[in-house]
Amino acid sequence: MSSKAFDYVVVGGGASGLVVAARLAENPSVTVCVLEAGQDITHELDIEVPGFAMKNWTKDPDWTFMSVPQAAANDRSIYIPRGKGLGGSSIINLMSLGRAPAHEYDAFETLGAKGWNSKELLKYFKKSQTLAYDPELVKALGLKPSPDGHGNGPIINTLGRTSVDFYPQLVKACQEVGVPFNANAIGGENIGVWPSACAIHPETVTRISTASAYYEPIKGQGNLIVITGARATRVIFQKNVSSKGVVADGVQYSKDGQLLVVSAKKEVILAAGSILTPQILEVSGIGDKSILQAYKIPTVVDLPGVGRNFQVSEDRLGDLNAGYESFDVLFDPERAAKEWTLYEQEKRGLLSSLPYTFSFVPLKTFAQGDAMRKAAASLQVGNIHPGSFKILQSWLKDDSNKISQLENILVAAFIPTVVQAAPEPGKSYLSFSLNVAHPFARGSIHIKSNDPLVLPDIDLSVLDNPVDLAILLDSLKFARKLVKTDALKGLVNKEVAPGPGVQSDAELEEYIKNQVSTSFHPLGTASMLPRAEGGVVDSELKVYGTANLRVVDASIIPIQIATHPIATVIAIAEKAADIIKFASA
Repeated sequence: MSSKAFDYVVVGGGASGLVVAARLAENPSVTVCVLEAGQDITHELDIEVPGFAMKNWTKDPDWTFMSVPQAAANDRSIYIPRGKGLGGSSIINLMSLGRAPAHEYDAFETLGAKGWNSKELLKYFKKSQTLAYDPELVKALGLKPSPDGHGNGPIINTLGRTSVDFYPQLVKACQEVGVPFNANAIGGENIGVWPSACAIHPETVTRISTASAYYEPIKGQGNLIVITGARATRVIFQKNVSSKGVVADGVQYSKDGQLLVVSAKKEVILAAGSILTPQILEVSGIGDKSILQAYKIPTVVDLPGVGRNFQVSEDRLGDLNAGYESFDVLFDPERAAKEWTLYEQEKRGLLSSLPYTFSFVPLKTFAQGDAMRKAAASLQVGNIHPGSFKILQSWLKDDSNKISQLENILVAAFIPTVVQAAPEPGKSYLSFSLNVAHPFARGSIHIKSNDPLVLPDIDLSVLDNPVDLAILLDSLKFARKLVKTDALKGLVNKEVAPGPGVQSDAELEEYIKNQVSTSFHPLGTASMLPRAEGGVVDSELKVYGTANLRVVDASIIPIQIATHPIATVIAIAEKAADIIKFASA
């Protein structure tokens, strides 16, 4: 490939890279090359079987990123799984499809990204997704999905075929504490409790990834070349600068111990994700000049926003012994064998789904809002983008019940905690994943070497402000309130974590500091913001100061959204493909 030039070189064959590559390759006269550091493992059992999803973490298809020690989390390093292989994180995630409310996408445009709003993005949600809910399940679960929000796209949105036998109690418990049942959460307004929408194929009952949905249908097409095992090391620029900025000539990559180059005639598109995209930019000479100089990297474009504005949802996990059967029965070899047979022969059972019930909760439903708003009012802008800070403050003050500040995932399975690392044999568990939907924390991703194969420093800045901590504290109390409802009090035998002995706010906060992790949704490190305000890309996703280098992945999202972002990332890639096609027309 080093002797061949392509119209477009896409760095990263993940959740966004394969989408934009496939759409560009629809034109048979256009040539596209995709560089992917991982392999094509689309049809490995651990990838395909929905119930095996978490088996992939910390293994080969996972980059297994770890943060630097987090001062406010008792100096712990925190694990951040990211997919490594064709499909990226869509091959190791939990397959949840969702959309943020319209006002959150409209915030992109408010922050300066012209043409990026809910109405515009809806076109690309429709282009990317097909709704295929089983009518019997829809009726049984009381859902009223609106088909007008979906089109005829490659990602098939389905419902899990199996739910735990205490799902009705989970819904009733939420309703008892003021969280309504949402019959149409996939329509974009997600406040309430609802069953998970899944990227699971309705016929094969296997995971749908961007590899299976976008790449495989055109695999072997002569104008689309995918190189696996190819770790991008830097973007190569022409010596002469055009009137539109520096010109990307191609990409250097490492494969089988060799450094090779693939050339781009039109554009280079970075789709390496929120952690590796800023690293590639910095080692290529685009970033904060002072950081580049520290590692003797010549500055191509002085762009201080690279690697900043890093955002993840923060969560706290707890478990409660459940008196009903949960997915923990799969720890029993005999039962696991029966479930495998049921899945293999009939495509149903526990392995056909995942044990999640979702709820998004406004502030006043779970928290002492006045105290939290007071804490927020005392915050200084600090390293938060001023426009984003203003939006976060306004969302905290909003009493409309339309803005989620907490995602509470009810998990019918054991999740390890600092209190208990493994389930007791024969026990069933109900766990809570309590996520700050709109954190104020802003971290960073920066190189720690000029060697592009050395992973960057990842600083989450987790719990670096009183608001995020206060939300987690009140969410913990809210979870305890949930299990005392009439619907759940007969189901739960005992609290496992943090445990009945942990009661005071100080004790609960210490538990949070020891337990807090991320909900694996990193974004913002190449934000679509004005350059003067720390932005890295403009509204056409072009890197400032360059003529033909774009970023198409979650790193361009300027503010955290209250949803699992995979569907949004795919929609962004769909829109990006149209932008690029129009630019070259």
